[in-house]
Amino acid sequence: MSTDPERQHREHPPSLGRQVQANLLSVISLVVALAALGYNTYRNELTEHNRNVRSAGFIILQELSQLQLIADHAYYDRNVARGNPIDGWGRVLYMQDMSQLVSPEVVALTENLIEVWGNNWSALEEQEVANERITAAIVALRHRVRVTITSLD
Repeated sequence: MSTDPERQHREHPPSLGRQVQANLLSVISLVVALAALGYNTYRNELTEHNRNVRSAGFIILQELSQLQLIADHAYYDRNVARGNPIDGWGRVLYMQDMSQLVSPEVVALTENLIEVWGNNWSALEEQEVANERITAAIVALRHRVRVTITSLD
């Protein structure tokens, strides 16, 4: 029987179990590193998603306040310059684009606002009920956006 370790290794290579045992620290380090990398990537993605939701939500809130001013100027002031319904269309369509980044509930309420605006903008100067319907849709969307933003991690 030969005592040469090199020759013994060639004739009887160590089993997988022995190799793992001999390199256990390296294997554990690799597993920990991969787990940390995976978790870090997950957190970065979640943070970016939350940042996008917040940003789009704040834009929608700003646009809602401007749309409310347009509706109020059109009805209460009968001011065509400040209460121009064409400006309102631009704002609701912009909110429609931004709502896609927030949540399905915000998308649905934005679609509702577009429908309400479309059905009532032409009557804003004469009918208080048109202003009330638009205001109700604005309030509902504003509430949902605030709830969504505050529920983020």
